[in-house]
Amino acid sequence: MPNNKVLVVDDEQSVATTIKAILELDGNEVTAVTSGMAALEELRQHEFDIVLTDLRLDDLDGIEILRETQKLWPDTVSIMLTGYASLESAVAALRGGAYDYLIKPSDVDELRATIGRALERRQLRQRLVELEQLDRLKTQFLSMASHELRTPLTAVSGFMQIARRRMSRLSGATEVPAAWRQEAQKADETLEMASRQSKKLARLIDELLDVSRLEQGRVEMRLAEIDLAEVVREVAERMRLLSNAHEIATQIDGTAPIVADRDRIEQVLENLVSNAIKYSPETGHIEMSLQVNGANAVVSVRDEGIGVAPGEVEKIFGLFYRSPDPRADHVGGLGLGLYISREIVSRHHGRLWAERNAGAGTTFRVTLPLAHVRSREEARTA
Repeated sequence: MPNNKVLVVDDEQSVATTIKAILELDGNEVTAVTSGMAALEELRQHEFDIVLTDLRLDDLDGIEILRETQKLWPDTVSIMLTGYASLESAVAALRGGAYDYLIKPSDVDELRATIGRALERRQLRQRLVELEQLDRLKTQFLSMASHELRTPLTAVSGFMQIARRRMSRLSGATEVPAAWRQEAQKADETLEMASRQSKKLARLIDELLDVSRLEQGRVEMRLAEIDLAEVVREVAERMRLLSNAHEIATQIDGTAPIVADRDRIEQVLENLVSNAIKYSPETGHIEMSLQVNGANAVVSVRDEGIGVAPGEVEKIFGLFYRSPDPRADHVGGLGLGLYISREIVSRHHGRLWAERNAGAGTTFRVTLPLAHVRSREEARTA
């Protein structure tokens, strides 16, 4: 592992030599100079982990060195040395980009501690940059992979539909031997199962695309005034058709006009009800309710399922989060639905959160501003 590189700038030769000796004992690679011009020359040729510079030099102001350091090497951490124990000099140093300052003559332990903190800061900053780069790469990968998967999947789905139509005609043709018709019917049933799986895969790819678009800020919201009560009723009716085993009840108090992208709000509510179905026992009871509470419309989706552990109430909205509860092992998916739903709600100036029920199950709540409230807020910020 390479030594930490430190530049010491002080026009007093004895101070520069002493600091250099102390820091070299700690394993640092130290360059010591006694003028501002020499320091600038070093900075233009080499990158340092830390620059330790005097505030007042014979030929330059130490603040100029700090600014040049920031310009050439933004990740380098600067520390100011000053023999003037005044608030003004400290503030000037910090405003100039210094991480910290030390009063001369500096205590050896304080010098070492300050250098140690500065190195930790640099390492943390570099790690943050690496994580940001990884996050960008992850988002780019999700976008690229989703698009690349989407194209062949669309073709596969189309070919299966064509094959099913041909098998359907063959199974109903009277001039074809009965054995062939039976085989054609079995083939049609197999293709139908494959079609269902391809639709499931398409939904997963759509979720990946949504995540990449949300993280890149490329989700376009087609806003219009809609009645949230009508949306809740329609979503409940659709979900009843998809799950005959579960009872999905609705409790709606009047109308709730909001300004929103209807398709996206339906996506959120369908995801919440779908989760309630997945994590509930067969024949479980699910309730969707809508109330107007002050300036907001509040939609609640309550189930009687396995519930959420106390430490998971916020984690479940994380990217790719899957419940560790063994009772949830049968539930498929990538763990993206709640993340996407919260992002969509947030972009509508609303909130989405979960609450553990007193008995069994979980209640998810969505708050969205009513249309007249949203209009006033937008007019105020325009």
